[in-house]
Amino acid sequence: MSTHRLIDKICIIITVCSILITIIFMHGQSFGMEVVVDEDAEINSDSEWFTNNDQKGNWESEQTTDIVLSDSGISIDGGGAYTAGSDVYITNGGYYEISGALNNGRIIVNAYDSSKVWIRLNNAGLKCESDACIRVESADKVFLTLAEGSVNSLVSGGQYSDEAVSDSTGGVIYAHDDLTINGSGSLTIEAGYKHGIEANDDLVITGGNISIEAEGDGIHVNDSFRLKEASLIIKSGDEGIAVCKEGGYFYQESGKIDIECEDDGINAAGDFTFAGGELNISAKDDGIHSDTAVSISGGTIKLSECYEGIEALTIDISGGDITIYPSDDGLNANGGSADMFGGPGGGMGGPMMGNNNRDSLSGNGLQDDRMQEAGPATGDNNADNGGRGAENENAAEDSSDEETWIHISGGSLTIINENARDADGLDSNGDIVISGGTVRVSLSGDGSNNSIDYGSESGGKAIINGGTLIGGGGGAMLESMDSSSIQASLIYVFSETVEAGTEVTLKDDEGQVLLNYVMPCSFSALTLSSPEMAAGETYYLEYGSETVEIVMEEAQTMAGNVQNGGMGGHGGFGRMGGRGLSENGLRRNGLSENGMGDFGGMGGFPPGMGKDPTNMDEGTNDADAESTDGNPVVSPEIWGLITVSILLLCTAVLMVGRYKRK
Repeated sequence: MSTHRLIDKICIIITVCSILITIIFMHGQSFGMEVVVDEDAEINSDSEWFTNNDQKGNWESEQTTDIVLSDSGISIDGGGAYTAGSDVYITNGGYYEISGALNNGRIIVNAYDSSKVWIRLNNAGLKCESDACIRVESADKVFLTLAEGSVNSLVSGGQYSDEAVSDSTGGVIYAHDDLTINGSGSLTIEAGYKHGIEANDDLVITGGNISIEAEGDGIHVNDSFRLKEASLIIKSGDEGIAVCKEGGYFYQESGKIDIECEDDGINAAGDFTFAGGELNISAKDDGIHSDTAVSISGGTIKLSECYEGIEALTIDISGGDITIYPSDDGLNANGGSADMFGGPGGGMGGPMMGNNNRDSLSGNGLQDDRMQEAGPATGDNNADNGGRGAENENAAEDSSDEETWIHISGGSLTIINENARDADGLDSNGDIVISGGTVRVSLSGDGSNNSIDYGSESGGKAIINGGTLIGGGGGAMLESMDSSSIQASLIYVFSETVEAGTEVTLKDDEGQVLLNYVMPCSFSALTLSSPEMAAGETYYLEYGSETVEIVMEEAQTMAGNVQNGGMGGHGGFGRMGGRGLSENGLRRNGLSENGMGDFGGMGGFPPGMGKDPTNMDEGTNDADAESTDGNPVVSPEIWGLITVSILLLCTAVLMVGRYKRK
């Protein structure tokens, strides 16, 4: 009877204690509790992008299994591995060191899904005629270390076996799971069949000198690719580095990459983030392409040969030294656009085909010779089509919902295009915002080459609030900075084309030099802006031996032989935006099955942490952020669990009351 009388109190006490214990564990770190996590988790590292294990390229272990390769017989000293013919199988997590050479054999990792495997190549050479030289069938993560001072090589044949092809194997190194390459030695990869390194999950490289020559992609990754400190030399018959999975991203913190390829230098289905190091690309297509966002905050990038330099939905440059030699646009933000067909042509000096109908029609109204037979290109900025054909009408209409912009807030950007025809330096289907840094654009003065072109016909604006700008190009279809700009700017149109190599200097009325640049290309119009410029002041533009006096009547002034240039119209064919069609009618990695571009977040840092460039002071939605009074903000998930606990408590009280009445 005593238990019956106390059952309600006992249940309530147990329930309350359960709630308190749950809340304590939710905020355990605040009470000094230590969180137990995977030893390879990012929380165990001082880097957001690389774990301690990723960066540990000089590990030592007493339990290391030594494997010596030889055509006359493979020797294994230690556990966790065995041989089958000329193949070596690694079946347990642990440490393995491989040396010696095989003329036709493989290293196959087939361990438990929870296993971490460390493999050190120490002067190892492998050739495999019909499969990957190193194959990761199963593991949690594999660390491939290049021993200090070692020289290693992996070579594949020209045709893989049916078994390998059925498994979609294409790389000389092929991994179903996460793969990290580190160390300080060298590795040469020759891919006779397809790709150099192929990873279905994440690929991380934090060390080593790696040289890749491939028939397909140099590096082919599904989820993400991250680079730190390593040196990569890639020569490929397709793309240099391809990140294929929607949401997958490229991140480079340091290190050096040299790419020579027949397609895009780097093609990321997700974000491209470059924080430091050195990147050199010579590509037949885009230098850097991302289906979502490109963010550059440091380092050195040189795109010595490419069709378009950098192409993405959003492009954010806050630092670094970037030099681009494109045959078309330098930067191309190719998101939302106007209707497929625009209004009538218009504007002073603008051709009837409307604003920026790039590469879709030549000056005589005929299709450019790079057009495919897939159909005529229609649209503003259609030359993202050179050799790609026209994009699907539905894709064009739906793409108008995508926000797109170019934002430059720091660093140095130089774009040089000597042979341009109907090309732009900065080309955005939405806004262009310059708030810092140094921007130099030099395009040929012939044709409709604009240093700046933005989506004015779809509500876009070009705004300059800081930094310096010197842009040279053609005098037709010019677009000025928006009147909402904080900083003044000047467009000057010349009566004739000025020859290449001419030095341009802008001085104030006291003789102080505000801008100076030797223009690599000819030009018939200049766009100039400097923080020292202001409305109502007089400036002197020197070019070669000529000097022109200019009175800035307005903050955004157009002067010179304006009747030969002027603002381009909004008419003709409207913008279609985005990339065109490939040979099979779909742009690989750029369109989903329904023909639509699979665009991800707007952020410069995965996943989607970017901001609207016209409102760069927005706050974040980080649940771990502190409130304005310094107290931690409780995340919505915790509030949800507390609510559920309270509901359970109320239910328990009601049940106790009902039981007591009985």
